[in-house]
Amino acid sequence: MSQLPDPALRAPRVALLGCGRWGRNIARVLARLGALEVIVDPAADALAGYATELGVRVTPDFEDAFTNGIDAVAIAVPAADHARVVLRALDAGKHVYVEKPLALELEDAEECAARAAAAGKTLMIGHLLQYHPAFLTLKEAVARGDIGELRHITSNRLNPGAIRTEETALWSMAPHDFSMILGLTGVAPESVESLPVQIIPGDIPDQYHVQMRFPGGVTSHVSVSWISPFKEHKLVVLGTTGALVFEDTQPARERKLVLYRDYIDRSTGAARFVKGEGEPVALPEGEPLESEMRTFLHCASTGETPPTGAHEAIPVLRLLRQAS
Repeated sequence: MSQLPDPALRAPRVALLGCGRWGRNIARVLARLGALEVIVDPAADALAGYATELGVRVTPDFEDAFTNGIDAVAIAVPAADHARVVLRALDAGKHVYVEKPLALELEDAEECAARAAAAGKTLMIGHLLQYHPAFLTLKEAVARGDIGELRHITSNRLNPGAIRTEETALWSMAPHDFSMILGLTGVAPESVESLPVQIIPGDIPDQYHVQMRFPGGVTSHVSVSWISPFKEHKLVVLGTTGALVFEDTQPARERKLVLYRDYIDRSTGAARFVKGEGEPVALPEGEPLESEMRTFLHCASTGETPPTGAHEAIPVLRLLRQAS
């Protein structure tokens, strides 16, 4: 799925809408893949040097993204504008990649999904970690039963800085965690409890702690914060015979995914915790964002459904709404 289309097929010509902090990363990868045609951003003058470096045009004209010379649109504008811009792109007959979340309102997301299906166009959402080799390897290990029966998932996404004004810390950060957790459990939670925490004066919570219980007794805890004094992106998956830890902020690649086998010893009758260093899990090579962009180009060319299409993103939005 992460490969470019057959060389006999012309690669889609992509317009990038929004070239801020994360949009620049998308631009870099799309340009490297030979798919980026134009960058559309109000700050076109400031981006002129970057566009020249990538060998593409840059313009402040919003409508340049919807001309006949463009096959697909990648959207990295503020979240409050996602649904409106997605619908504009679909109405113009373009395939669409949009950064998370798909929309801030569930009804808008469902309209985007229906419009894409009716038009026969790809709609893919930027749940980046679904393309991370460590998470894909972890998911396969859980499915194989490498840690026994799944019992609990903890996810911490703590980022100093990047304080938003148009969305809460939950909507800004938790889509990645909810996407991974739903991908592992395969079902929606039976109950959701949320504790918002407000540190900075205003109306927008800066931290959230979310507790979930799933059918079959699986539980989960998610913590997100944009005012943490340190950075941590860590997913801990506990099973009856082992544990897997995916730590994306771990600088050593060989320690990004670690397996702990039989960390609870029951051989003497009473359960006893066994401390160990864990076994590093070998990961395939690959940059998550490149894999994600390759998948988008592939699906836009072939009509295949992306792993993070509306079918995957809308349950994440439902969970965000519950946790809100």
